[in-house]
Amino acid sequence: MIKVGIRAHDVGKMKPHDLSKAVQSYGFEGVQLVFKKAFQDPVDFNNLEEIKEAFNHQVMMLGAYFNPAHPEEIEVRRGVINFKKHLEIAKTLNAPFVGTETGSLMGSPWGYVKENHDQQTLDQVVQIIKGLAEHARKHDAMIAIEGAYAHVAYGPEQIKYILDQVGRDHIKVTIDLFNFLHVGNVEQRDNIFLKAINLLKDDIVIFHLKDFIIVDNQLKQVGLGQGLMNYPWMIKTIKEHFKDVCLIFEGVVGEDIKTSFDFIKDLLERT
Repeated sequence: MIKVGIRAHDVGKMKPHDLSKAVQSYGFEGVQLVFKKAFQDPVDFNNLEEIKEAFNHQVMMLGAYFNPAHPEEIEVRRGVINFKKHLEIAKTLNAPFVGTETGSLMGSPWGYVKENHDQQTLDQVVQIIKGLAEHARKHDAMIAIEGAYAHVAYGPEQIKYILDQVGRDHIKVTIDLFNFLHVGNVEQRDNIFLKAINLLKDDIVIFHLKDFIIVDNQLKQVGLGQGLMNYPWMIKTIKEHFKDVCLIFEGVVGEDIKTSFDFIKDLLERT
């Protein structure tokens, strides 16, 4: 079944039950949940009953994004520890996936440096992911890995390489087409989308939905259906290839939430 969700903190930062009600008021079937961004109070990993009750079977992904390519080893260790904590509680919250990206040697922010795209950097990230996959196995959890042009896994090919090296038992894929784009390849967006599906079809579990326009030679996000993404074709393509996948709005906020939800729901029903 194709389900539509949203990154919870794009709706607001609230107490768990209030946030769950706000998300459901739009009609979403689930959330991508990042504790520190979504909730007003710190989360006690040893007492998750309130969150479990508020988001009963609605967590599509726990976001524990960190930078596995960070040049400071202590930052990588902190990220790994936090990610493992999320893997340990995923089953408690009925969260099928814990997500991260592949990071950047820039550190923070996770911007582009040419060394991000070196094979050596990719292999270093593979080693980090291998350790996380082993921890996921121990806790019957799953990882969702996500690529981005500015990061180490800068295209679908690099995501496939990670899966080939680590194995697929406890790793799946989030595809965010917008993340793979820059002004130099934006005209190839449909081809990149098809390449991702062709290379990773059996492993894709989530699509992040974003839209954009170009302003001052930069990609700027807008509400879904308001930009250059060919969503009628993209939704049709997703429906042709997937029977069970989550479509998660990311960076869609304010008044754009309702119009974007109505737009995607309409496409799902009539394409």
